[in-house]
Amino acid sequence: MKIKSKMNLITMIIIAAVLAAVLAFAGGCRSEDVTISQESTEQEAAIEETKETGPEETVTEEDIQSSDQEEAEISEAEEAIEVVEAEEVEIPQEITVEIEEANSCFNDGLYAEAVKEYRDAQRAIEGSELPEDKKEELLTSIEGNYQQALNISEVARNHHSNAMTLIYEKRFEEAKAELEAALAIYPKYQTAIDALDSLEALMGLK
Repeated sequence: MKIKSKMNLITMIIIAAVLAAVLAFAGGCRSEDVTISQESTEQEAAIEETKETGPEETVTEEDIQSSDQEEAEISEAEEAIEVVEAEEVEIPQEITVEIEEANSCFNDGLYAEAVKEYRDAQRAIEGSELPEDKKEELLTSIEGNYQQALNISEVARNHHSNAMTLIYEKRFEEAKAELEAALAIYPKYQTAIDALDSLEALMGLK
């Protein structure tokens, strides 16, 4: 009877030991699975973050030198602008007024008056203390209008002169044509306007 009880006790101890070993083994596997799963999740998260943010940029010595060079170029450009602004020459009020009056006459079709005003402006520019390059710049800016006004005035004056000769010779129709030609290119040529009025009155057209 005692032997049988001992056998039962030994059997129970063995079973308990086996169960303990099985439980320990199963717990270890679960722990290892959890650890592996956690590591895998962390790795996936790191990969996703890398995809979103892109690879970390590395600042090289070449990048630093390039940045310094760009800053130096910007600084030089700013200094050049400041020098130009500092050297900007102020045009005397007298010259500005002369040029504005000449341009106003030209735009109004008063070509003879414009010629006179442009000549006054030229004299004012040439007699000023402005630097030579500034004088040249101002003279060039008015040269085109001055030459156009001068040409129109001279052509119109020639037609008027021819008309006066023809009137003296009593060639009235030809004189009338000359005066009309003068006014065709210079409608506000007052001398030609007055001459044509007188001629038409002489011809009995008025």
